[in-house]
Amino acid sequence: MNPDPLWSMITYLFNILGMLICLGGLSLAHYSRHLWPGRLIAGAGFLLAASPTLYGLVAG
Repeated sequence: MNPDPLWSMITYLFNILGMLICLGGLSLAHYSRHLWPGRLIAGAGFLLAASPTLYGLVAG
């Protein structure tokens, strides 16, 4: 069985989920009370969205 379609689906899942987390963190960082937690959540979302590409760069 070829795992390429599964990896492609997982890549899209990580990208969409990471972008949603990043947008949630940025909207949370909009308020001055939650500036640093929002930035950390946005950074974690960005890393989640970029993880398939970064994995491809490191492994391939």
